[in-house]
Amino acid sequence: MSFFRDSRTLITGANRGIGLEWARQLAGPTDRLFATCRRPSEADQLHEIAASHPDTVDLFTLDVTDPSAIQAVVEQVQDRVGALELLVNNAGINGGGKQDRFEGVDQETMMDVFRVNAAGPHLMAKAFADLLRAGTAGRRGATDGRAAVANITSQLGSIANAQSDTWHSYRASKAALNMCVRLQAAALRDDGVVAVALHPGWVRTDMGGAEARLSPEASVEGMMEVVGDLSLEDTGRFFAHDGKELPW
Repeated sequence: MSFFRDSRTLITGANRGIGLEWARQLAGPTDRLFATCRRPSEADQLHEIAASHPDTVDLFTLDVTDPSAIQAVVEQVQDRVGALELLVNNAGINGGGKQDRFEGVDQETMMDVFRVNAAGPHLMAKAFADLLRAGTAGRRGATDGRAAVANITSQLGSIANAQSDTWHSYRASKAALNMCVRLQAAALRDDGVVAVALHPGWVRTDMGGAEARLSPEASVEGMMEVVGDLSLEDTGRFFAHDGKELPW
């Protein structure tokens, strides 16, 4: 897709699951891919991707709950490329999933999940805003000057669809992230940066489980198609991997 060709992209939580698949699919077409996670030394598959694309892929240590770590990566990206066309806020934790019910929910779990799933992506968008603004100036091979923040959320964060007594911390954190997307959109629209919420579908990962309907490959292919077709009119919207718009 033309949007990704020769682009400069950063992905959080790139060591496994959906984040790893984003890294795998973007390692080829991008001009520079910054794949980040908390412990890259333990991410064997990510190292394989980097080894296959030594001139394209950089691995950085990043904990999205640590502002100083975020700033360190901002400075490294600034030094290497000076701009980003795409930030994929993918890092997330589940907080207990189906076992995280009303009777057992606790403050420590909720706060940990909020820090990773909601505050982390929002602080990432803030920290990388200037690099994304620089990305709207266009680059070699680009058809336009778009830059985008793709926030990987979940339909479980849809308040309109909330029904069951499960995933309390996760659902609440993703609802908070969805609000952050709207706030990012309002803050960045005038600079030409698109911010969207993306539901990847029910994906066969450690979080989604073996019974999930979608492979990581199909999920990311769909999300890439959505991102590739974004315009500024789409900023602040909530899309599924197949392009359908979801209720807040």
